[in-house]
Amino acid sequence: MSAAHRDEREQTPQVDADDDDPKGLGAWVQKLGESGMPVFAHTAKDISRLSGSRESSAAELARVVLQDAAMTAKLLRVANSPMFNPVGKTISTVSRAVVLLGFQEVRAICLSIAVVESMLRGKQKQRVVEEMARSFHAAVQARSFARKRKDKSPEEVFIATLLFRLGDMAFWAFAGESAGQMDTALLQRPDERPDKVQRDVLGFVFRDLTLNLTREWKLGDLLEQSLEGKADKNPRAGNVALGHDLAVATEKGWQSPEVKKLLERIAENLYLPAEEVAKLVKANAKEAADTASFYGAEVASGLIPVPGDKRAPGAEEAPADSPVADFLQPDPMLQLTILRELSTLMEGSPNFNMVLEMVLEGMYRGIGMDRTLFALRSPDQRFLMGRYALGIENEQLRRMFQFETGGQELNLFSHVVEQRQPIWLRETDSSALQRLVSARVEEVTRGADLFVTPIEIRGKVIGVFYADRQPSARELDAESFASFKHFAHQGNLALTYLSGG
Repeated sequence: MSAAHRDEREQTPQVDADDDDPKGLGAWVQKLGESGMPVFAHTAKDISRLSGSRESSAAELARVVLQDAAMTAKLLRVANSPMFNPVGKTISTVSRAVVLLGFQEVRAICLSIAVVESMLRGKQKQRVVEEMARSFHAAVQARSFARKRKDKSPEEVFIATLLFRLGDMAFWAFAGESAGQMDTALLQRPDERPDKVQRDVLGFVFRDLTLNLTREWKLGDLLEQSLEGKADKNPRAGNVALGHDLAVATEKGWQSPEVKKLLERIAENLYLPAEEVAKLVKANAKEAADTASFYGAEVASGLIPVPGDKRAPGAEEAPADSPVADFLQPDPMLQLTILRELSTLMEGSPNFNMVLEMVLEGMYRGIGMDRTLFALRSPDQRFLMGRYALGIENEQLRRMFQFETGGQELNLFSHVVEQRQPIWLRETDSSALQRLVSARVEEVTRGADLFVTPIEIRGKVIGVFYADRQPSARELDAESFASFKHFAHQGNLALTYLSGG
């Protein structure tokens, strides 16, 4: 242990059990171990201890897993999935799973399940699932690179990559007011490096939190070396870094310059032709989405950028004979309740995420819409990007909702931003308005009537709220439009308040 690390641990401040916002890196590690993720910490320590011991056996690992009934059930579910059991021969015991899949594979599955279970119970769900999607994608890519390099344990590379942003996920999952402060700071300082914003708000960066959790919970030397930036000296740590670099780059699009440069690097590292590497990483992305889904992280699965994924919002529509009653109906009392809670929220210390999620829930459950979405403008004001969504096929809608707002060609949503007025788009509308429904708009909305309104803070449009009933094909009405505008107005007031306006 280094002197700096020893000094840091010796100065760890005490954490009040009721304190939702510990101060300092050591206190955060203590909080997560004692009240945030104690089950994960215990499971991780037990499994890591066994995997690091030469005397470890399948039976010992099975006993650790069997102490947790939920872990047992989920392990067997994953073990029997087509990904791990392509021949379809039922695996009904943990011991059998260890024998058939291998010690390291079962260890990787268990730690993956523990991550998903711990994180998805947290508070900042959107941030958590974004980090989880990125981590699963990176982990599958890194494991593939390790296999190509004939690594002795590709599953160890998978786990090190999956946990590489453990501190990021844990913070968003279990932070209290600090999460709101961090979210607001990141939104208001989009041009600054995230680690600088983290240090300004918290006094440390998320990577340091991950590193300290790794040491505290004994998550493995490979993860520690990767976090210490030893990718140049350790090819296995290099796989971890490459996996994350690629996962982040693909979020900008598979045709982006960043992805193309990375593919060249990967081809050099693996001594493979560029064309073969391109096919490999694209297949890995599909596998990553399937993997996340099998582990119970379906929402995160939908955020992994899969090349050629042409699924459109509403593609899996309800059967033609599905009764309208299966969809949410307008609930005026619920609308009032949520509006009242939104007003009460302002008396405390809310954050952007909480406000947006409450507004979208009011539109979705209260007004009885099928799909609701908040889209945020990019820092350079050129694009409108889906940020949060609720309802049927919500993640597909969020992914596809990307429109240019600063270009020469107008579309419906750039028009709303420019005119700063809400719109209820109907088939019977004027030809001038219908001309704004470009092919891209048609692809996302699937020809549905819709509501959309801009959100304006201090004279600047920062985004829009959108809602429709496309999956159910139910008609929109004036009362619903009035309620939609009311929720958007209340959300606008709350966001203005939070921004200090």
